Amino acid sequence: MTYTREKAIGIVRDFLTSKTRPDETTCEAVARLGIFCHGYDQWTLAQLRALYPWLAKRMPTDTPREQFLRLISAWDQGRTLVHRTSTTCGAKALDREGCLGFDRFSNEQFKQMFPQLFHNEDEISDG
Repeated sequence: MTYTREKAIGIVRDFLTSKTRPDETTCEAVARLGIFCHGYDQWTLAQLRALYPWLAKRMPTDTPREQFLRLISAWDQGRTLVHRTSTTCGAKALDREGCLGFDRFSNEQFKQMFPQLFHNEDEISDG
């Protein structure tokens, strides 16, 4: 089957939304489930501080990772509400901050990261 990138992202968005608990961000859900990009788990504390410098400068340098993640999650939940997106990935793509959300992945990467949604023979096109 051939999907436009927009349609493929919609399928991914719906899947991620179905796996995200009401009290967590998409980043927390994918980390918990060990799928997709692995959310916040893919970064060390130093990398997270570099991705969120405006938050890091307000926290002491010895702030534990778990505490810093609570602040990041609150920020990301807020951005999701402001942009009225169903996933943190959507808000990050709109804000062009942090990991850049869905924009960070090529069409082929989407297909490979979601074998439960796409098959080897599926195509994702930009048009």
